[in-house]
Amino acid sequence: MAESSLALEQRALKVSIAGALFMSVLGVGFAITTKSEAILLDGVFSGIGFFMAIATLKVAALVTRPDDERFHYGYAHFGPLINVLKSLLMVVLCVFALLSSVSALLGEGRPLQIGNAVIYGIISTLGCICFALYLSRAAKTTASLLVSVDSQGWIIDSMMSGAVLLSFIAGYLAIGTTLEVYLDYLDPLVVTVLCLLALPMPIRILMQNGRDVLLMAPEKAVQDDVIERVARAMKGLSVADYRLRMLKMGSTMNILLHIKMGPDFKLKNVTELDAIRTRVVQELNAMEGRVTADLVFVDDMTLAD
Repeated sequence: MAESSLALEQRALKVSIAGALFMSVLGVGFAITTKSEAILLDGVFSGIGFFMAIATLKVAALVTRPDDERFHYGYAHFGPLINVLKSLLMVVLCVFALLSSVSALLGEGRPLQIGNAVIYGIISTLGCICFALYLSRAAKTTASLLVSVDSQGWIIDSMMSGAVLLSFIAGYLAIGTTLEVYLDYLDPLVVTVLCLLALPMPIRILMQNGRDVLLMAPEKAVQDDVIERVARAMKGLSVADYRLRMLKMGSTMNILLHIKMGPDFKLKNVTELDAIRTRVVQELNAMEGRVTADLVFVDDMTLAD
Protein backbone atom coordinates (compact mmCIF):
# COMPACT_ATOMS: atom_id res chain seq x y z
CA MET A 1 0.00 0.00 0.00
CA ALA A 2 1.39 3.42 -0.96
CA GLU A 3 2.23 5.82 1.83
CA SER A 4 -0.63 8.16 0.89
CA SER A 5 -3.09 5.25 0.93
CA LEU A 6 -1.80 4.15 4.33
CA ALA A 7 -2.30 7.69 5.68
CA LEU A 8 -5.84 7.73 4.26
CA GLU A 9 -6.53 4.32 5.82
CA GLN A 10 -5.38 5.58 9.24
CA ARG A 11 -7.47 8.75 8.91
CA ALA A 12 -10.56 6.78 7.84
CA LEU A 13 -10.22 4.44 10.82
CA LYS A 14 -9.85 7.41 13.20
CA VAL A 15 -13.02 8.97 11.76
CA SER A 16 -14.76 5.63 12.31
CA ILE A 17 -13.60 5.59 15.95
CA ALA A 18 -14.90 9.11 16.57
CA GLY A 19 -18.20 8.30 14.86
CA ALA A 20 -18.67 5.09 16.82
CA LEU A 21 -18.05 6.90 20.14
CA PHE A 22 -20.55 9.63 19.26
CA MET A 23 -23.22 7.15 18.16
CA SER A 24 -22.67 4.98 21.22
CA VAL A 25 -23.12 7.87 23.67
CA LEU A 26 -26.10 9.13 21.67
CA GLY A 27 -27.75 5.69 21.62
CA VAL A 28 -27.25 4.87 25.29
CA GLY A 29 -28.39 8.36 26.33
CA PHE A 30 -31.62 8.21 24.32
CA ALA A 31 -32.19 4.58 25.36
CA ILE A 32 -32.30 5.70 29.00
CA THR A 33 -34.81 8.48 28.29
CA THR A 34 -37.02 6.49 25.89
CA LYS A 35 -36.71 3.06 27.56
CA SER A 36 -36.21 1.60 24.10
CA GLU A 37 -34.28 -1.64 23.69
CA ALA A 38 -34.05 -0.98 19.94
CA ILE A 39 -32.17 2.25 20.60
CA LEU A 40 -30.07 0.53 23.27
CA LEU A 41 -29.16 -2.18 20.76
CA ASP A 42 -28.15 0.51 18.28
CA GLY A 43 -26.00 2.20 20.93
CA VAL A 44 -24.37 -1.03 22.05
CA PHE A 45 -23.58 -1.86 18.40
CA SER A 46 -21.82 1.49 18.14
CA GLY A 47 -20.03 0.86 21.43
CA ILE A 48 -18.68 -2.44 20.16
CA GLY A 49 -17.71 -0.65 16.97
CA PHE A 50 -15.80 1.96 18.99
CA PHE A 51 -13.65 -0.52 20.89
CA MET A 52 -13.11 -2.72 17.84
CA ALA A 53 -12.20 0.32 15.73
CA ILE A 54 -9.43 1.18 18.20
CA ALA A 55 -8.13 -2.37 17.87
CA THR A 56 -8.49 -2.15 14.08
CA LEU A 57 -6.42 1.05 13.99
CA LYS A 58 -3.58 -0.69 15.80
CA VAL A 59 -3.85 -3.74 13.54
CA ALA A 60 -3.80 -1.52 10.43
CA ALA A 61 -0.31 -0.35 11.38
CA LEU A 62 0.72 -3.83 12.49
CA VAL A 63 -0.10 -5.65 9.24
CA THR A 64 2.27 -3.40 7.27
CA ARG A 65 5.27 -4.50 9.33
CA PRO A 66 7.72 -6.87 7.65
CA ASP A 67 8.44 -10.35 8.93
CA ASP A 68 10.70 -10.67 11.95
CA GLU A 69 12.02 -13.29 14.37
CA ARG A 70 8.66 -13.57 16.10
CA PHE A 71 6.46 -13.84 12.99
CA HIS A 72 8.46 -15.27 10.10
CA TYR A 73 5.60 -14.72 7.65
CA GLY A 74 4.74 -11.19 8.77
CA TYR A 75 1.65 -9.81 10.49
CA ALA A 76 -0.92 -9.93 7.67
CA HIS A 77 -3.02 -12.58 9.47
CA PHE A 78 -3.97 -10.07 12.20
CA GLY A 79 -6.22 -8.28 9.68
CA PRO A 80 -8.70 -11.13 9.12
CA LEU A 81 -8.38 -12.13 12.79
CA ILE A 82 -9.69 -8.77 14.03
CA ASN A 83 -12.49 -8.93 11.46
CA VAL A 84 -13.50 -12.39 12.69
CA LEU A 85 -13.66 -11.14 16.29
CA LYS A 86 -15.65 -8.06 15.27
CA SER A 87 -18.20 -9.98 13.22
CA LEU A 88 -18.49 -12.70 15.88
CA LEU A 89 -19.36 -10.10 18.52
CA MET A 90 -22.01 -8.63 16.24
CA VAL A 91 -23.55 -12.05 15.60
CA VAL A 92 -23.67 -12.87 19.33
CA LEU A 93 -25.24 -9.49 20.16
CA CYS A 94 -27.89 -9.91 17.45
CA VAL A 95 -28.81 -13.40 18.64
CA PHE A 96 -29.23 -12.33 22.29
CA ALA A 97 -31.23 -9.23 21.30
CA LEU A 98 -33.41 -11.36 19.03
CA LEU A 99 -34.18 -13.82 21.83
CA SER A 100 -35.03 -10.96 24.21
CA SER A 101 -37.34 -9.23 21.71
CA VAL A 102 -39.16 -12.44 20.80
CA SER A 103 -39.74 -13.04 24.51
CA ALA A 104 -41.22 -9.53 24.85
CA LEU A 105 -43.45 -10.06 21.81
CA LEU A 106 -44.80 -13.25 23.34
CA GLY A 107 -45.39 -11.40 26.62
CA GLU A 108 -46.77 -7.93 27.25
CA GLY A 109 -44.34 -5.92 25.14
CA ARG A 110 -42.34 -2.89 26.37
CA PRO A 111 -43.51 0.70 26.94
CA LEU A 112 -41.81 3.39 24.83
CA GLN A 113 -41.54 7.21 24.82
CA ILE A 114 -42.19 7.63 21.12
CA GLY A 115 -41.46 11.37 20.71
CA ASN A 116 -37.82 11.27 21.84
CA ALA A 117 -37.35 8.04 19.91
CA VAL A 118 -38.21 9.80 16.63
CA ILE A 119 -35.67 12.55 17.38
CA TYR A 120 -33.00 9.90 18.00
CA GLY A 121 -33.89 8.11 14.78
CA ILE A 122 -33.40 11.25 12.69
CA ILE A 123 -30.00 12.15 14.23
CA SER A 124 -28.73 8.57 14.17
CA THR A 125 -29.80 7.79 10.61
CA LEU A 126 -28.26 10.93 9.12
CA GLY A 127 -25.04 10.43 11.10
CA CYS A 128 -24.63 6.77 10.14
CA ILE A 129 -25.27 7.47 6.46
CA CYS A 130 -22.57 10.17 6.45
CA PHE A 131 -20.00 7.88 8.07
CA ALA A 132 -20.95 4.98 5.79
CA LEU A 133 -20.50 7.09 2.64
CA TYR A 134 -17.15 8.46 3.79
CA LEU A 135 -15.74 5.06 4.74
CA SER A 136 -17.05 3.38 1.57
CA ARG A 137 -15.17 5.92 -0.54
CA ALA A 138 -12.06 5.49 1.61
CA ALA A 139 -12.27 1.69 1.26
CA LYS A 140 -12.35 1.97 -2.55
CA THR A 141 -9.42 4.42 -2.58
CA THR A 142 -7.18 2.44 -0.22
CA ALA A 143 -8.31 -1.11 -1.15
CA SER A 144 -8.05 -1.75 2.61
CA LEU A 145 -9.85 -4.81 3.97
CA LEU A 146 -10.00 -3.20 7.42
CA VAL A 147 -11.65 -0.01 6.16
CA SER A 148 -13.96 -2.09 3.95
CA VAL A 149 -15.23 -4.10 6.94
CA ASP A 150 -15.66 -0.87 8.93
CA SER A 151 -17.70 0.64 6.09
CA GLN A 152 -19.91 -2.45 6.02
CA GLY A 153 -20.43 -2.03 9.75
CA TRP A 154 -21.62 1.54 9.19
CA ILE A 155 -23.95 0.31 6.45
CA ILE A 156 -25.47 -2.07 9.01
CA ASP A 157 -25.82 0.83 11.47
CA SER A 158 -27.49 2.95 8.77
CA MET A 159 -29.97 0.17 8.06
CA MET A 160 -30.71 -0.27 11.75
CA SER A 161 -31.11 3.45 12.43
CA GLY A 162 -33.24 3.92 9.32
CA ALA A 163 -35.51 1.03 10.31
CA VAL A 164 -35.77 2.43 13.84
CA LEU A 165 -36.70 5.86 12.47
CA LEU A 166 -39.38 4.57 10.10
CA SER A 167 -40.96 2.35 12.74
CA PHE A 168 -40.99 5.12 15.37
CA ILE A 169 -42.56 7.55 12.89
CA ALA A 170 -45.22 4.94 12.21
CA GLY A 171 -45.72 4.55 15.96
CA TYR A 172 -46.00 8.31 16.43
CA LEU A 173 -48.66 8.48 13.71
CA ALA A 174 -50.55 5.65 15.43
CA ILE A 175 -51.03 7.70 18.62
CA GLY A 176 -54.71 8.55 19.03
CA THR A 177 -55.84 5.82 16.65
CA THR A 178 -57.13 2.30 17.25
CA LEU A 179 -53.55 1.04 16.72
CA GLU A 180 -52.26 2.83 19.84
CA VAL A 181 -52.99 -0.22 22.00
CA TYR A 182 -50.23 -2.08 20.15
CA LEU A 183 -47.49 0.51 20.75
CA ASP A 184 -45.94 -1.53 23.58
CA TYR A 185 -45.11 -4.19 21.01
CA LEU A 186 -43.45 -1.75 18.62
CA ASP A 187 -40.02 -1.73 20.28
CA PRO A 188 -39.51 -5.53 20.48
CA LEU A 189 -40.89 -5.85 16.94
CA VAL A 190 -38.33 -3.31 15.71
CA VAL A 191 -35.52 -5.16 17.50
CA THR A 192 -36.58 -8.44 15.89
CA VAL A 193 -36.60 -6.92 12.42
CA LEU A 194 -33.27 -5.15 12.99
CA CYS A 195 -31.58 -8.37 14.09
CA LEU A 196 -32.90 -10.30 11.11
CA LEU A 197 -31.72 -7.52 8.77
CA ALA A 198 -28.31 -7.14 10.40
CA LEU A 199 -27.33 -10.79 10.87
CA PRO A 200 -26.48 -11.74 7.25
CA MET A 201 -23.68 -9.17 6.87
CA PRO A 202 -21.55 -10.11 9.94
CA ILE A 203 -22.13 -13.78 9.16
CA ARG A 204 -20.78 -13.20 5.64
CA ILE A 205 -17.77 -11.28 7.00
CA LEU A 206 -17.17 -14.06 9.52
CA MET A 207 -17.19 -16.73 6.81
CA GLN A 208 -14.97 -14.75 4.42
CA ASN A 209 -12.32 -13.84 6.99
CA GLY A 210 -12.66 -17.19 8.75
CA ARG A 211 -11.17 -18.82 5.64
CA ASP A 212 -8.03 -16.73 6.08
CA VAL A 213 -7.76 -17.38 9.83
CA LEU A 214 -8.17 -21.14 9.26
CA LEU A 215 -5.48 -21.00 6.52
CA MET A 216 -7.92 -22.29 3.92
CA ALA A 217 -7.39 -21.81 0.20
CA PRO A 218 -8.85 -18.53 -1.11
CA GLU A 219 -12.16 -18.35 -2.93
CA LYS A 220 -12.38 -20.06 -6.33
CA ALA A 221 -12.41 -16.77 -8.26
CA VAL A 222 -9.12 -15.76 -6.64
CA GLN A 223 -7.61 -19.20 -7.26
CA ASP A 224 -8.63 -19.10 -10.92
CA ASP A 225 -7.03 -15.67 -11.30
CA VAL A 226 -3.73 -16.88 -9.81
CA ILE A 227 -3.75 -20.07 -11.92
CA GLU A 228 -4.34 -18.03 -15.09
CA ARG A 229 -1.53 -15.60 -14.29
CA VAL A 230 0.95 -18.39 -13.52
CA ALA A 231 -0.01 -20.18 -16.75
CA ARG A 232 0.70 -16.98 -18.72
CA ALA A 233 4.08 -16.64 -17.02
CA MET A 234 4.97 -20.25 -17.87
CA LYS A 235 3.98 -19.90 -21.53
CA GLY A 236 6.96 -20.42 -23.82
CA LEU A 237 9.14 -21.90 -21.09
CA SER A 238 10.43 -25.45 -21.06
CA VAL A 239 8.32 -26.60 -18.10
CA ALA A 240 7.33 -30.25 -17.71
CA ASP A 241 5.08 -29.82 -14.68
CA TYR A 242 4.34 -27.52 -11.76
CA ARG A 243 2.35 -27.55 -8.52
CA LEU A 244 0.70 -24.42 -7.17
CA ARG A 245 -0.36 -23.68 -3.59
CA MET A 246 -1.80 -20.41 -2.33
CA LEU A 247 -2.80 -18.83 0.95
CA LYS A 248 -4.59 -15.52 1.43
CA MET A 249 -4.31 -13.56 4.67
CA GLY A 250 -6.22 -10.30 4.52
CA SER A 251 -4.89 -8.32 1.56
CA THR A 252 -1.71 -10.44 1.34
CA MET A 253 -1.46 -13.45 -0.96
CA ASN A 254 1.25 -16.06 -0.31
CA ILE A 255 2.05 -18.40 -3.20
CA LEU A 256 4.25 -21.50 -3.30
CA LEU A 257 5.12 -22.85 -6.73
CA HIS A 258 7.03 -26.10 -7.35
CA ILE A 259 8.38 -26.29 -10.89
CA LYS A 260 9.85 -29.23 -12.83
CA MET A 261 11.70 -28.01 -15.89
CA GLY A 262 11.46 -29.88 -19.20
CA PRO A 263 14.11 -32.37 -20.42
CA ASP A 264 15.46 -29.88 -22.94
CA PHE A 265 16.12 -27.23 -20.29
CA LYS A 266 19.86 -26.89 -19.65
CA LEU A 267 20.70 -24.84 -16.63
CA LYS A 268 23.74 -22.65 -17.14
CA ASN A 269 23.51 -20.49 -14.03
CA VAL A 270 21.11 -19.49 -11.27
CA THR A 271 20.34 -16.25 -13.10
CA GLU A 272 18.16 -18.24 -15.51
CA LEU A 273 16.03 -19.44 -12.59
CA ASP A 274 15.81 -15.88 -11.27
CA ALA A 275 14.50 -14.79 -14.68
CA ILE A 276 11.69 -17.37 -14.45
CA ARG A 277 10.82 -16.19 -10.97
CA THR A 278 10.75 -12.58 -12.19
CA ARG A 279 8.27 -13.48 -14.94
CA VAL A 280 5.95 -15.15 -12.43
CA VAL A 281 6.20 -12.33 -9.88
CA GLN A 282 5.52 -9.66 -12.51
CA GLU A 283 2.28 -11.41 -13.47
CA LEU A 284 1.20 -11.84 -9.86
CA ASN A 285 2.09 -8.29 -8.81
CA ALA A 286 -0.65 -7.00 -11.11
CA MET A 287 -3.17 -8.49 -8.67
CA GLU A 288 -4.85 -6.37 -6.03
CA GLY A 289 -3.05 -6.34 -2.69
CA ARG A 290 0.39 -7.60 -1.73
CA VAL A 291 1.68 -10.83 -3.27
CA THR A 292 4.65 -12.90 -2.12
CA ALA A 293 5.79 -15.84 -4.27
CA ASP A 294 8.24 -18.64 -3.49
CA LEU A 295 9.43 -20.76 -6.41
CA VAL A 296 10.99 -24.17 -5.76
CA PHE A 297 12.66 -25.98 -8.68
CA VAL A 298 12.60 -29.78 -8.41
CA ASP A 299 13.26 -32.76 -10.62
CA ASP A 300 11.05 -35.14 -8.61
CA MET A 301 7.49 -33.78 -8.31
CA THR A 302 6.79 -36.03 -5.32
CA LEU A 303 8.84 -33.52 -3.37
CA ALA A 304 5.99 -31.03 -3.94
CA ASP A 305 3.53 -33.25 -1.97
